[in-house]
Amino acid sequence: MKIALDAAKGLAYLHGLERSIIYRDFKTSNILLDKDFNAKLSDFGLAKDGPMGDQTHVSTRVMGTYGYAAPEYVMTGEYLMRKCL
Repeated sequence: MKIALDAAKGLAYLHGLERSIIYRDFKTSNILLDKDFNAKLSDFGLAKDGPMGDQTHVSTRVMGTYGYAAPEYVMTGEYLMRKCL
């Protein structure tokens, strides 16, 4: 559970930045562990700026690993920040 919680905290941090970041490739192989088993997110190659101002979502070409992406994102290409966690 600690690894999952650490990874979720990493996503929450990215979403809470003044210019939020959408990670877009959240999967087990992109979570690294340090010697104390603290989880760290890696591989920001697909990351994108999040919605700005009054925007509720970002429309984008679907990226990431199928099977790990939210079904509504795969179907619509609209990424809702509140659905990520």
